[in-house]
Parts: sequence; structure tokens; C-alpha cells
Amino acid sequence: MGVTEIKSKEQFNELVKTGSGVALKATAQWCGPCKAISPVFNKHAEVYAEKPVVFARFDTDHVPELAQQLGLTNIPTFYFFKDGDLVTNVRGINPKALQEAVQKLFGQARVIDFAG
Repeated sequence: MGVTEIKSKEQFNELVKTGSGVALKATAQWCGPCKAISPVFNKHAEVYAEKPVVFARFDTDHVPELAQQLGLTNIPTFYFFKDGDLVTNVRGINPKALQEAVQKLFGQARVIDFAG
């Protein structure tokens, strides 16, 4: 399924209400660290594609009201929601913390080969 592009605060709010799990990446087109961590986030979306979760991202410059709603202070930041509630978040480039947060959301560990 890949990563869903969030284009409005309303789209995000609806997604969180209807999905059992949402992994959200706050990013910006000009953000070098955001680009550097994107392959890791995309790989998680691929590996967990069969799970009842949506991997999504939004550009803070295009949806600033969502950044404000989330209390965003730096990018990249990853937010993890389960049954409509924020479970945890991860700030910055931290592949290990990102993987742990994804595993916490799903309640299981998976071995992920980021080289392939």
C-alpha cells in the first residue's frame, strides 16, 4: 500500500478515527534529515503492509495546521496512534527508536533488512 500523503488536518483526523493504527511522519521538502530517514520509514510501510495500520506523511509547509495540532517542534518527527490515541513519538533521525516504536504499535518484532 505504501505511504499515504496527508493533505489536510481533516484527512488526518478522519484517518486516525477510522484506522486501528497510524504511523505518521512529519516532514518538509527542504529537510535533509527527513530525506535521509525516508527509506527506513518506507521500508517499515512495506514490511508491515498486511497489518491493519496506515503509514502516512505530511509536509509541515503544506499542512501547518496539523503541525500545530500535534505540537510539532522539530522535523522529522514520527507519531504513532492506536485506536485514535497517541501511543508514542520519535524525534529526529533515530532508526533504532523508529523500529522500536513500529514494533510497539504492532506488538511484535520483525527482522528488517534495510540493505535490500
